[in-house]
Amino acid sequence: MKNQQRTTVLHHAVRTVILLGLAVYIAFLVESDTLQLYIGIRIRPLVKLSSIVVYALAVIQGFIAYRAYRGSIIECDCCSGAKEKSWFQSGFLYSMLALPLLLGFLLPDTVLGGSFASKKGMILGASATPNLGAMYAQQQSANSGNAIANTSDDAVGNISNDAAGSAEGPTNHESSDASLSADIEENASGELIATDGTSGISADPVFIGADAFEQELAVLAERLYAQPVIEVKTDIYMEILTTIVTFQEQFAGKEIELTGFVYREKNLDKNQLVVGRIAVQCCTADATPYGVLTEFPEASGFADDTWVRLKGTLGQTQYNGNTIIKVDVTESEVIPAPDNPYIYPNFDFLDVSIP
Repeated sequence: MKNQQRTTVLHHAVRTVILLGLAVYIAFLVESDTLQLYIGIRIRPLVKLSSIVVYALAVIQGFIAYRAYRGSIIECDCCSGAKEKSWFQSGFLYSMLALPLLLGFLLPDTVLGGSFASKKGMILGASATPNLGAMYAQQQSANSGNAIANTSDDAVGNISNDAAGSAEGPTNHESSDASLSADIEENASGELIATDGTSGISADPVFIGADAFEQELAVLAERLYAQPVIEVKTDIYMEILTTIVTFQEQFAGKEIELTGFVYREKNLDKNQLVVGRIAVQCCTADATPYGVLTEFPEASGFADDTWVRLKGTLGQTQYNGNTIIKVDVTESEVIPAPDNPYIYPNFDFLDVSIP
C-alpha cells in the first residue's frame, strides 16, 4: 500500500471512529435517560435527530476509508489539491474532537447543585422577573414573525401580540384587568372602596400587570391566589415564583409548598436556608440558580444539597438591600432527589392547569 493511500485510509478511519463514537454517546444518553441532565427540553428532539445524521456521516466516512483501502478511489493530476496538514496538526484537531467524547464516556454524570450556585450566585427572586421577562420577549418575538412588525416594545423589551386587536376592543388581558377592578375605585384619600359605596373592603387583591408579560402573570396570579395552598409545580416552577415575586405584597400571608435542594450563603442566620432549583433554557451551559429564602428553627438540621419539601406562609424581608419574598416554614421533610432536578421555562404556562 502506498504511503499516500495509507494516509488517506487512516484519516477517514479516524473520522469514522470519532463520528460513530459521538452518535453512540448521544444514543447512550437517550437510552439511559441522562440527556436531560445536559440539554433543555426544547433542544432534545434536535439532539436526538443529530445522532442519526452523525451516524450517517460515520457510515459515509467508513465507506470512503474502505474504498481507499481497496484502491477504488481514482486520483488524477488534473487539479492540485489542498495542501495536506501535518500529522501533528491533524492529530491536534482529532484530539480536540475525541477528548470531550472520552470525558463523556469516562466521567460520571454530574448534577448541578449547591456548589454551582455558590460559584454563579443564587438569585433570590429580586432579579428574576426582568431576566424571565426578557426571555419571554425573545420567544414571543420569534413566534410572532412578521405579524408583529407594527407592534411596539414595552419598557423591558416585551412585545405585545394583542396590539393588533386594540382597535376592535380590549384584549383578553385588558378584559381580565377591567373585570377585576370594575367594582373597585379610589376615594379622594386614596382608600380603596367598592363601587356600591362601602369602604374597608376585604375582597381578594387586584392583580394588574404593567406590561404584556406581567398581564399574563396577573392571570396566573388570580388562579394561584384562589388555591388554599400554592403548590409550586415543577413544570411552571419559574413562572409561579416570578408571579409571586411580581405581586409579593398581594401574596403575603398565603400558604405555599415548594421543593428544592438546600443551599446556604455565608451571611444567613442559623434558622435560615434557601430552597434552590437550577433553571435551564437550552443546555447546562446557560443554567441559572433560583431560590427562595426560608426561615424555621429546624433549618440548621438540614445538610446542604439535601432535597426537601417545605410548607409555610409567604412574607417579605430585606436581603442585600432588596425586598425579597421569604417563607416562614411550618412543615418540612426530606425527599429523594428527582430524576430530573432541573426546571425549564414554559412559554405556555397559562395552559397548565392549577388544581
